[in-house]
Order: sequence, then structure tokens, then C-alpha cells
Amino acid sequence: MMKTPLWQGWWRLGDDAGLGADSRRAGLSNCFLIIIALTSLVYALVNAVYFEAFPLAAVELGVFVIVLLALVDMRINRNVERASWVTVLSCGGLSAFFYWYVKADVSAAVWTVFFAIINFFLLGTRKGLPVYLVFSAVLLSMIVYYRDTWPALASGAAWINVLGAMLACGAAAYYQERSREAAHERIEALANRDSLTGISNRRHFMQGFAQARQLLCHSGGKYSLVLIDIDHFKAVNDTHGHAVGDQVIKAIIRRIVSAVRAEDLVARLGGEEFCVLLLDCEGDDALRRAEGLRRVVASEPVTVGSLGVSVTISVGVADGNPRTRGFSEMFADADRRLYVAKSQGRNRVIASGSQGQ
Repeated sequence: MMKTPLWQGWWRLGDDAGLGADSRRAGLSNCFLIIIALTSLVYALVNAVYFEAFPLAAVELGVFVIVLLALVDMRINRNVERASWVTVLSCGGLSAFFYWYVKADVSAAVWTVFFAIINFFLLGTRKGLPVYLVFSAVLLSMIVYYRDTWPALASGAAWINVLGAMLACGAAAYYQERSREAAHERIEALANRDSLTGISNRRHFMQGFAQARQLLCHSGGKYSLVLIDIDHFKAVNDTHGHAVGDQVIKAIIRRIVSAVRAEDLVARLGGEEFCVLLLDCEGDDALRRAEGLRRVVASEPVTVGSLGVSVTISVGVADGNPRTRGFSEMFADADRRLYVAKSQGRNRVIASGSQGQ
């Protein structure tokens, strides 16, 4: 497959770049890097030719080179995190140097405010807040240290207005980004969680499975897939109603979650069917853990109001090497063994080597 030339689509990098959840940040980083590159180059030329401010022009030219390299790096390696940090540090460093070079002249205040937007939009609130506090502390230190020697700071109102504008813009950018993050987290929860039980849905489980497989391929570990189906669940719904059936499902999930390790993955595939991915576990160990799940579910009736509903589960187990066996192969084996468990009378576990499997 031919790679896209670096110059093709240089003005955009986002949803169509195969970056998934980072597509928004990639687009912003790309946009801000281009803006900073063009701005620093133009100002470097103006400051060198017109104002003869050679130290400032040299710094701006250095920022231009760094940002240009970051643009090329992001196009080649798709490292959005690195590009975001380069963007923020370049903008912050140049703004702080400019503020010092022009001795807190009002022309520098505009760039300090612009930094707040770039910082929080690219780094988010968790990483962006400490960076912005450090940036603000650097400017405040300059104001305190040079307040008696810089003419622009002779009036207290001047630097108070600068700090006020910085804090106000920073607070607004922080609030906007935090609101966006909260909305994104809610959307992620709706997309990845089963609405009834709160555990992972099939989509989220598949993502977790792929990540676990990748990690185990590097570590050399094994894994097992446990497929679970509630026995005679239709009869529970027909006898007691779907509201009771929902409570039974939630109770069974609580028992299963309490019986697995924190690193294992539990998901509801749909209806009364669930699955568990057991990490670093195979063979007899997987059979023992699956049998433990069966016992904990059957240990006592599920209480719903004044009702006591006795439930059991049938379980199929498949294990394998993550280097050679993926989800489709393991699911097919586990599903076949689950069918055997049901055909042999239910309330049992069938794994590799089990009688009749």
C-alpha cells in the first residue's frame, strides 16, 4: 500500500487519518502547529529585518524549525501525544520569552491569553492544569522581579489587567474542556457499558480482548474464554415477568463479578448470555475458575422482593495461546462446549478434555 505523501492534505489531519479517539486532538494539533509555524516564521522575518530584534527573531526561527519537524513527525508516526506537547511547550516558551523580551509590553499579553486555549484544548484538564499553573507562575515571577524596572509594570493596573485576563481566559478554557471531557465520558459509558448491568457490552469486551491479546503475546501468557448462559431463563420471564428477569440478571452478574479477579474481563453479550476472559489462565485452572462461577450462581436463590428465584448457569470454556488463537476461534469452541453443557442437562461446565465435549 502506498503511503500518503507528506505534502498531500498537509492542512488537515484528523478523522480520516485512522487515529480513532485521538482524531480531534490530532486535528487541533495539526492546526495549531501550522498556525505557530507560519506566525513564528513571519514574526522572525519582521523582527530581524524591520525591528532588528535579532535575539527574538532567532528564538522565533528556532520555534519554527521545531514546529515544522513536529508536523512532519506527526504525519509520519501519528504520535498525537508528542505533537500536542511540542505545540504547547513551543507556544508557552515563545510567549514567555516574548513577554520577557518586550518587558511586559501590552503587545505580549495577547499571546499569553492565546496559550490558555492551546494548552487545555490539546492536553486536557488533567495534564493542562499543572502546565498552565507553571506558565502563570513564570509570568507572575517576572512581574514581581521586574516591576520596578520595566516601564510597562509601573502602573499596577497594567499587570493586574494582564493577570486578570490570563486567569479569566484560563478558567474559561478549563471549564469548556472539562465540560467536553465530561460529555465524552458519558458518551463512552453509553457506548461501552450494558445499560442494565453496567458491565462491559460486546463492543467494549472486544476492545479489551484485543488489548489483552496484544499484552499476552508480548508476555507469553495464555488466556481462556468462559461463555455463560442462564438455564431456563425464558421460564423465569414467563413465570415472573421481565422486571423480575432483569433483577435476576443483575444479581447473577454481581455474583460473577465478585468471583473473578480484578484483571479479568466480564461482559454481557446480550440477553442471558455473558462471557468472561480469564487472563494468564488455561487448562485445569480455567476449569476450576469456571466451576467456581457455576457454584457461586447456584449457591442460593436470587431474592427479588418476596420471591426467591433459583437459577443455574451452563458454561463452556475455551483456552489457547494468544499468538495463534483469537476471539473467533475461542468463541466458536466455547459456544460448542456450552451447547454440550446444555444438552447434558445444564448446570455444568464443559471445557477442553471434559467428558463429552
